[in-house]
Amino acid sequence: MTHKIDHRKLGLPSDQRMALLTNLQRQFIRHGYTRTTMGRAKELQRLVEKLITLTKMEDGLEARRRARKVLVGHSASSPKPEKRLAGKTQGEKVQILQQMSLINGEDLVKHLFDEVGPRFKDRKGGYTRLTKIGPRRGDGAPEGVLELVD
Repeated sequence: MTHKIDHRKLGLPSDQRMALLTNLQRQFIRHGYTRTTMGRAKELQRLVEKLITLTKMEDGLEARRRARKVLVGHSASSPKPEKRLAGKTQGEKVQILQQMSLINGEDLVKHLFDEVGPRFKDRKGGYTRLTKIGPRRGDGAPEGVLELVD
């Protein structure tokens, strides 16, 4: 029986599992989709749905602090490419940072609350879609794509 089981262990010690899921959440918020194994995707879906629901709160300081606990980590101190961003519009800056995968830390929290959250303002839940894509070539693990619903 599986009573009182809160989450999947994913075959990892707790610190490694939390680091993996944190990085997957950051990647998902940054790009809008993630391709990974089904077990990881199901666990990630649970966490990301909570994170997006957090943005639907009154967009106050408490909601941003909770999101910051997850999204801001060691990557917050990465160098910024100021020369590439000089003289660009806000949309061009976001596009450049996404291409370089440098939306990190505070930028990632801002991206979550300004871009991702408002898309689901009128939706009560079910912000993500999990699609099976078949077995992975190397070891045959079942893979899936977790993506934001439009």
